[in-house]
Amino acid sequence: MSGSMLSYRQTDPARLLFEVDLKKLFPAPAPKERERFDENWNDFLESDQCNKEIFELKGNLLKYQSEQLIPSKSDDRPPLLLVLGNPASHSVKAGMFFDLEKNKKEHRFWKSILENAGVLELNQSDIGKTIEELNESRKKQLLNLKYKSPFRIGLCVFISMPSGSSGKWSGIAGVQKLIGAKAMRRLEKEEQKRVLECAKKFLPPNGIAVTFQKNAWNGLKSDGDIPYSLKPANKGNLKGSLKGMPNIPLLGVPPTRLSGPCSRVLQQLLNEQGYN
Repeated sequence: MSGSMLSYRQTDPARLLFEVDLKKLFPAPAPKERERFDENWNDFLESDQCNKEIFELKGNLLKYQSEQLIPSKSDDRPPLLLVLGNPASHSVKAGMFFDLEKNKKEHRFWKSILENAGVLELNQSDIGKTIEELNESRKKQLLNLKYKSPFRIGLCVFISMPSGSSGKWSGIAGVQKLIGAKAMRRLEKEEQKRVLECAKKFLPPNGIAVTFQKNAWNGLKSDGDIPYSLKPANKGNLKGSLKGMPNIPLLGVPPTRLSGPCSRVLQQLLNEQGYN
């Protein structure tokens, strides 16, 4: 699908290929925005060893790989869309969400957050496999709905552009540092359309969306819902409905780096929705 500045297509069950028209991201008269991007680009590219494999810049066209995993199969379980902030470059290269922690161990997202919250339990025969085998196994289980969960689970990101998992160019803050705050607001409008389109296909009639990050909550919430801050997120007070979809609950939880509060609030909010 395409937007005014952002186009994308699925390249495999867990990857999307994006193209950004930089003339539209930095519209005239805004030469300084593009100049800052050009000045920052090499530092950003060098900030993670995987970036050169997933990004390509040619003139006014920026291409990059990103991630999304929405199962095409269906069953009787209500769909649950987990909306993360933006992908880590190394996970995009690996072809699977939450590839590794910085210490090369299994990411906390799978067990410390989702499993502890009673949301997802994957096949434990994965013990002893390489990380590449674990990634492929997780991907197959999620696509084929072969896991223990009250839900049928989909994964997507609010900001599609990847960045490193640490350092000054990491996370969504790193993407904003690269393109600037004004361009970030323009990009968010296009990303919002993409995520809501995904949600409209995946979630009705009885699904739930959960955000794990500030931009995702603020970009997807309905107008009457409270804006994001960490205090209400930690207390489980980020509760509303998906923008333009009043019958689809939108829940906000603390960021994944706070695995204990994130898991606790996720379990609490889903329990309040009637899932024990």
